[in-house]
Amino acid sequence: MTTRTIDIAGMHCAACIGRVEKALVGVQGVASANVNLVTNRAVVEISDQVKDENLTRAVESAGYTVQSVYGEQSVPDANTLAKRIEAPAREYRGALLLAAPFAVAIMIISMWAMFSHHAPWVNSLLFVLTLPVLWAGRSFFVGAYKAALHLSATMDTLVSIGTGAAFIASVAAASDVYYDSTSTIISLVLLGKWLEVRAKGRTAEALQSLMELHPKVIRVRRDGIDIDVPAADVVTGETIVLRPGERVPTDGVLVSGTTTTDESMITGESLPVERGPGETLIGGSLNTTGSVIMRATAVGSVTVLAGIIRAVEKAQSSKAPIQRLADQISSVFVPIVLGIAAITFCVWFYAAPAEIAFNQALTSAIAVLIIACPCALGLATPTAIIVGSGKGASLGVLFSNAESIELLQRVDTVVLDKTGTLTEGAIVVHDAAFRTTTSEELVRRYVEALESGSEHPVAKSLVEWAGITPSERMSVVSTTTVPGKGTFGSVGEHRIRIGSESFMEESLLLLQADMRKASAQNDDHGWSSLFISVDGVIVACIAVADTLRSSSADAVARMKTRGLTVIMATGDREAPARAIAASAGISNVLHSVTPHAKAAAVEKLQRQGAYVAMIGDGINDAPALAQANVGIAMGTGTDIAKSTADITLLRPDLHTFLDAIDVSRATIKTIRQNLFFAFVYNILGIPLAAGLLIPLTGMALSPMIAAAAMALSSGTVVSNSLRLRISR
Repeated sequence: MTTRTIDIAGMHCAACIGRVEKALVGVQGVASANVNLVTNRAVVEISDQVKDENLTRAVESAGYTVQSVYGEQSVPDANTLAKRIEAPAREYRGALLLAAPFAVAIMIISMWAMFSHHAPWVNSLLFVLTLPVLWAGRSFFVGAYKAALHLSATMDTLVSIGTGAAFIASVAAASDVYYDSTSTIISLVLLGKWLEVRAKGRTAEALQSLMELHPKVIRVRRDGIDIDVPAADVVTGETIVLRPGERVPTDGVLVSGTTTTDESMITGESLPVERGPGETLIGGSLNTTGSVIMRATAVGSVTVLAGIIRAVEKAQSSKAPIQRLADQISSVFVPIVLGIAAITFCVWFYAAPAEIAFNQALTSAIAVLIIACPCALGLATPTAIIVGSGKGASLGVLFSNAESIELLQRVDTVVLDKTGTLTEGAIVVHDAAFRTTTSEELVRRYVEALESGSEHPVAKSLVEWAGITPSERMSVVSTTTVPGKGTFGSVGEHRIRIGSESFMEESLLLLQADMRKASAQNDDHGWSSLFISVDGVIVACIAVADTLRSSSADAVARMKTRGLTVIMATGDREAPARAIAASAGISNVLHSVTPHAKAAAVEKLQRQGAYVAMIGDGINDAPALAQANVGIAMGTGTDIAKSTADITLLRPDLHTFLDAIDVSRATIKTIRQNLFFAFVYNILGIPLAAGLLIPLTGMALSPMIAAAAMALSSGTVVSNSLRLRISR
């Protein structure tokens, strides 16, 4: 299966979503289709044999226009997104500027005519003045016509029937006319749609900000000359010149110079990061201080930033399970409203006094049609998902889809991997014990010489501990590494062996009492012991271990205060596992577990009724990440872990997980509020528009007030979603 994204024009309400999705799913080979009313975009999963033309025909057959169909974009373009967001706003604004002056003139003349005996030509003038307003609102009538051709109904149907009926009745009437209702309703709906699409554009600002981090021009050094070239022309391995205040244009490695980078837009980490030669630079981060030279290691669609943008787009285009209720209701909502409007007309036509029967029946039916437009219902979930996922990205949290946003807030149990999740994932030397007859300086020099050529994490930690400069390095005659055990070789005239106790025993080397004592003390601390022998005699015991992240203990404490059950699962031995867990404040420890045993442990918790989030970073965590209700990968982890997970934490800090929960809870709370507003608005509004209060108070809800209320409902939903941007 592959994915296609379709940019669509002409969708206005929740009913449009159902029509487009139904048309796309009807294409043979289409597995699923998700349509987003905010981005006016459909994301479909298709088999390889489905052609783009088939998708285009399906959308057009539903009465809408396809602007583009594409797979993964090479480099997401902020300008393209901005134009897509601004285009509907410009169209509604132009239509409103045309309609509003005529609507105001019609309202003034109608009020004057209401209180005076006016000549017949006044109605003719109102008729002429209404024509430009109808032209300005022609998109509603065109949309209704297209929907009717496909035997369906949308928001356009409600608006066009309501205003069209008022206009036709005015043309046919000799005295009572409704030109003011027609023009005012169209103008108010246009105003509401203009404000709505402007607000919808603000929901996508986080994604647009990420896209704008891609530079258009990059300064590269070719044949010793610095030249500016288009970003699309830069290739992997290119030498890039970076000056203070410039964005890092691609992922790369710092070749020369030192600098400080601001990676907050990418990882959510607010503190600047020091970078020196050989260290990684993330495309999109800000080079704040130094003039440096870097080498591009990834360009275009394979950069970290491009991946983040794709992840945010995917999350924003998907649907949360909570939206299914709104979709089910919207699929039958417009036909039901048409039926209610027809019943309202008939009831008042026969129940009202004869002299006002037709007027009361028509205005009440129009008010029902206008107030019931399901715009708010269609915007309730996607606006919150878009703002929430954008907020998450700004905090260093990538949600893979809308479902993961909804599911995370239900988590009550957290299973944490140890290495790279709770800990730094880097081995360091914690202690060293030497025989009394041994020269510590000499042992350090032997260790540095033997391990300096290795890339193994333990070897690197030993070289760093030794602290010997390259100029002082002793000559190495030979070296051999035994995976999982240690290294042996010759340094000068001496035979050196570095490794575990079993590695020493294989060469029949005896562990002296003082070395055994040092090893036992290391076990008590949860450290692993490495032994060093010189010419067949063990002379030192080195304690090595991973270290707890400085933020982990506080993050675990915060999880507990929120009522979460915290469990650590690791493949490490019991002693080091319990030592790290105790430091982090975790009492529930699963040690010496295989990758499949981790997944089985998660499954057992689920059978016991727990809703589990698994957080890990390695290949060995992938089965558990897939098994968990919500799988969460540390951004510093392996690609397999990240591809398996539902959520990726870009910052190596478990506080980011708590940020993710905050975003999830706030987003779902906002969705529920939005759906409440949308449903209650219609539950209360439709009876009032139908004339419920007329027998009780004599008051009727005019179609013009109904139009204003409809616009207000959409604005309320979008504005409520936008509050997520400033929440913490």
